[in-house]
Amino acid sequence: MSIFLASLIVGSAFSSPLLAETPSGPDVAECVVDNDMNDVRALLRTVPGSQAEAKATKQVLVYYGGCNDNKVMAGGFAWRERAEIAEAAAASLLTRGQPDVVAAAGQADWAFALPKGVQPAGYDSSNVGMRMLGDCVLRANPQVTLALLRSNRGSAAETAAIAGLSGNFASCLTAGQTVKLKRQDLRLVVAEPLYHLLSR
Repeated sequence: MSIFLASLIVGSAFSSPLLAETPSGPDVAECVVDNDMNDVRALLRTVPGSQAEAKATKQVLVYYGGCNDNKVMAGGFAWRERAEIAEAAAASLLTRGQPDVVAAAGQADWAFALPKGVQPAGYDSSNVGMRMLGDCVLRANPQVTLALLRSNRGSAAETAAIAGLSGNFASCLTAGQTVKLKRQDLRLVVAEPLYHLLSR
């Protein structure tokens, strides 16, 4: 994550880092979504690596730092942090009920497309490639993608869902595309695509 830690806010609620457990990335993301969903929506509408993403990130970082041991932060989100925020945002939408992801995945209005006229310098090609990989996996196997995002990390349900999507991940990789991820982080690849499908 390309974030510079400017300082720490120390107040009456401060506890020693030796005694307090550092929040995990998913926990921080869930806290941000719970407290700043409007700015999260704005962030997830942007093209990765764009100036619009940088602008939206500044707003989200206010809560991201507060949810992460009250750190004051500046900079930008790496792919993982944005994906964790998207996963938390998708999870919040899943509390509304059981979506018909099969029908929704057949529509075209949720999938990522570069804006017309955008230049290569205007986006992060690696992160855009990850988003498009996730779109492809979701479109190919929406039910199992949903099961993956509904599963708990490290659970048997997660393992089963990853196994069910392994062939889709392989077939959705484009020529020359290299993805280096831990098996348990494959859920992050489909997190933002599922968020966009659910929020359409």
